Amino acid sequence: MDSSADALSTLPTYNLDEVKQRIRHWTEHAAVTIRERADEFTAKTKTQFSQLGAHLNKATGYEEIEALKRDVVAQEQRINETRRSARQAKVAYEEAVIQRSKSQREVNDLLQRKSTWTDNDVSRFTTLVRQDHLYEQEEHRAKTAVDDSEEAVEKEFSQLMRLILARYHEEQVWSDKIRSASTYGQLAALGLNLLVFILAIILVEPWKRKRLAQTFERKVEELSEDYVKLLEGSMKNIDQRLVGQEKLLVDLAEDLARRESSSSAWSDVVVAESGLRQVPAEQTTPSIPLPPAGVEEVVPELPKTARIAVANVELSSRTVEMLAIGTGTFVLGALTAVLFSAAR
Repeated sequence: MDSSADALSTLPTYNLDEVKQRIRHWTEHAAVTIRERADEFTAKTKTQFSQLGAHLNKATGYEEIEALKRDVVAQEQRINETRRSARQAKVAYEEAVIQRSKSQREVNDLLQRKSTWTDNDVSRFTTLVRQDHLYEQEEHRAKTAVDDSEEAVEKEFSQLMRLILARYHEEQVWSDKIRSASTYGQLAALGLNLLVFILAIILVEPWKRKRLAQTFERKVEELSEDYVKLLEGSMKNIDQRLVGQEKLLVDLAEDLARRESSSSAWSDVVVAESGLRQVPAEQTTPSIPLPPAGVEEVVPELPKTARIAVANVELSSRTVEMLAIGTGTFVLGALTAVLFSAAR
């Protein structure tokens, strides 16, 4: 007990909150690692696809069109900057015109009241004339800047149109080249399909017909063998039934002969004792109705052994009728068994 208690006391104790915190830290670390690997895989895949696209463009000649696209985008940026500069030049020119107009208006006001000038007006007029000269030069420079900016805009726009036309021309050439390659590819695929079709007609179809004929012949042979086996089994069954019926008929004939002999002997004894006259067999035998005219009487043929046994015994008409009915029933059953076996 002491040793077990010491062992339990030596086991480390864990804090539940600390375990939860470690599990949460491991989970967050695993999620961050998975996210980083996914981002890295996506970046690598994107780079590989971009490189694949670059190689494909280089192989098909689309790289030049991509360069023209980049030139068009750069030219659009340049023309936007030039237009911005032209707008700024126009604004500066308008400000210079407004400022010179104000200066000229003030000079005209001073000139209108020239007779009443004071010393300040004289100094102001001198300053305004000097400023007007500066404003005139500034306006001239702004007008020149506006003209230059408009000319630059026209030049950049013309360059943009040339680049767009060059890109359109290269795209048309590339499209014609791809269209011609596609046409040749379609013709090659059509020729290949035609070749495969001819080979299928010449080689594959006869082989398939031969295989189908062999398979059909094999199936017919198998069905013929099965039919022969089934027919042999049916014939054996019919033979066995015929043998059994033959034995049954022989036994029936012998039994009937014994009964007829015993009944005839008993009738002789009775007649002798009573002293009555014996009636001939022709008078005691009931008359059998004949079939109507034009209808043949069908008498079933008895087996050979049965005929021999019946020939030696004098049978009554009732016994003959029963024998005929039994034989007809047996023959009908045998024919039904044969037809049913053939139908299966």
